[in-house]
Amino acid sequence: MRAWKIAALALAGLLRTPLRTALTGVGVAIASAALVTLVAFALGLQRQVETPFRMLALLNNIQVSPRDGGEKTPPLDDAALARMAQLPGVAAAYPDIRVQGIRVRHGEKTAVGIGVGAPREVSLFGIEQDIIVAGSFFQQGEQPEAVLGTQLVSELGFKTPQDAVGREITLEAVGLTPEENKAFSVERKQFKVTVVGVYRVPPLLPSAARQGIVLPVEWMKEVPGVRFESAFRALKRGATRGLAGYDSATVRVDDPSHLDRVEEAIRAMGYRTRTVLSRLRHMRAFFLALQVLLASVGTVALVVAALGIINTLLMSVLERYQEIGVYKAIGAADSDVFVLFLTEAAALGFLGSAAGLGLGWLMSLAVEWGVNLYAQSRGVDQPLAMFAFPPWLLASTVVFTTLLSVAAGVYPALRAARVDPIRALRRE
Repeated sequence: MRAWKIAALALAGLLRTPLRTALTGVGVAIASAALVTLVAFALGLQRQVETPFRMLALLNNIQVSPRDGGEKTPPLDDAALARMAQLPGVAAAYPDIRVQGIRVRHGEKTAVGIGVGAPREVSLFGIEQDIIVAGSFFQQGEQPEAVLGTQLVSELGFKTPQDAVGREITLEAVGLTPEENKAFSVERKQFKVTVVGVYRVPPLLPSAARQGIVLPVEWMKEVPGVRFESAFRALKRGATRGLAGYDSATVRVDDPSHLDRVEEAIRAMGYRTRTVLSRLRHMRAFFLALQVLLASVGTVALVVAALGIINTLLMSVLERYQEIGVYKAIGAADSDVFVLFLTEAAALGFLGSAAGLGLGWLMSLAVEWGVNLYAQSRGVDQPLAMFAFPPWLLASTVVFTTLLSVAAGVYPALRAARVDPIRALRRE
């Protein structure tokens, strides 16, 4: 029997009992929707977590800090960073400088932000440009420049981020500065900078980052309180050595393949290291386990739907007993009947899974809408994309559901293939 003929007979057999076929198909659709939605949720959660690392191009970074406890460690100062910058494969080495409570003034408007130091070469690090909503990163040179967070721009009275670009603002910082006699004195310093860009905070980062003031590292070193805050953070984490320099620094390699070699060289210099990539590997292992767990839950629903397919096809075999006998009497082989019922099972699985993809997508839209509505009521202004539907997930869901449906149709198809045509034709 030709393939097109088998397909036509299979479709006719399913349409003979439309209500039962529809109910079975709905069961398959709901099960496949549960499967694809659960896995899409795990993938979406992973994407949300990894997005800040990708947008900020952190996968090439090595975090360096002095060793704690009784271990002998050299100070993490400018001389040490200069030696690290000379290592093969290193693109940049700079201190992690942060200062709280920097007052920003533009005209009559004032705000308080968090100062963060970054090298002028940050524009070459592969950071995604879509986090810059206006202007650009630093220009090469020695001019005083700043990149502000969106919330800080709003607090300074600018209607749009673009309005802030090119404007001159005044920064004022008060902090403790070390003196030669190892005492600290209070220092107040003001300086003017030009706003060259405005950035938005990637998802899942603290909202306080929207009040950031990103300055060139060489300017951040002159801000009062930098050395004191660096030593204070080191003491908070339990460090007893290396307080004369910075509490942490970032070494950026030009290619992730150089991470291990550069990290080993820095450790040999006497420092402790961590990489974002190593932490990301652990997170990916967790998300993989989560995907497997949620896929298993969805598979259980599909197995229940497969039992419905078995019941539907067994009922069809009993109802079409004489029809099967007629097929065999006019020349259909056992294999033709077997393939006919397998085709019906495959059709139920394929059409049900295709409908399930649409149902799962609608379910994800409804859940995202509800979650984002609640998040907005709590002051979260960035929309959350909780689900991810990559093409491989859609295709694998359809293929897996269809194959499971075919497997469910094997027993009914065998029953149909073994029908004795003489007994079937004699049956009233």
